[in-house]
Amino acid sequence: MLQARAVNSDTRRLGWVDALRASAILLMVAFHFCYDLRYFGYVDWDVPNGPGWWQLRYLILTLFLGTVGISLSLAHGDGVHWRRFAWRWGQIALSALAITLMSLVIFPDAWIYFGILHFIALASLLCLPLIGRPRTALALGLVLLLAHNAGWVDSRWPFHWLEPWLSPHTEDFVPLLPWLGLTWLGLWLGDVWRRRNWPDPLPVPPGWVAWPARHSLLIYLVHQPLLFALFFIAK
Repeated sequence: MLQARAVNSDTRRLGWVDALRASAILLMVAFHFCYDLRYFGYVDWDVPNGPGWWQLRYLILTLFLGTVGISLSLAHGDGVHWRRFAWRWGQIALSALAITLMSLVIFPDAWIYFGILHFIALASLLCLPLIGRPRTALALGLVLLLAHNAGWVDSRWPFHWLEPWLSPHTEDFVPLLPWLGLTWLGLWLGDVWRRRNWPDPLPVPPGWVAWPARHSLLIYLVHQPLLFALFFIAK
């Protein structure tokens, strides 16, 4: 059992994990703000695919998806709490569906069929068999990263089989490889941290860190519509 000084006794959260997730949230909002500046014609920056921008996107994904694995291990390492898992998973899955439906209206030629929320919903399910099996999670995570870097698997797998029915372009796409491997590595790290009871360098995170970390799904859902509305008003 983790010591009370290392983990919030109510939420079983680690301060450093909240700090990583909050950093991802803040970087994501800033990234989308820059994207919107380009979308509305204020700048000509090559967001999100230009030099520096795609690296920033990869950093944001690394922070987000690594903490998904870490959090699952910390929350369910002593056994899956099915009701809690199902409630959270349902929120993410419904939000992913809402994103798809909204994108069909706003971006009919580039609608989102497997963005970050879709990925998190599927990755969470694929993490379940590996909870409590850190060595297997580590091994499989490294294998997926190796397979991606070696080019052994199509980067759009398994969606390359569905290309006739999908839009050739999409506003957000998070491929299973290599990101599932990274999520499994997060699962391994969370389990190691939990078992070894390492102290939390941020046992009591400041409120401005904890709030965005603990409401990351809400922020993700509302920040882009809010930014778009503000840009429409400004024009």
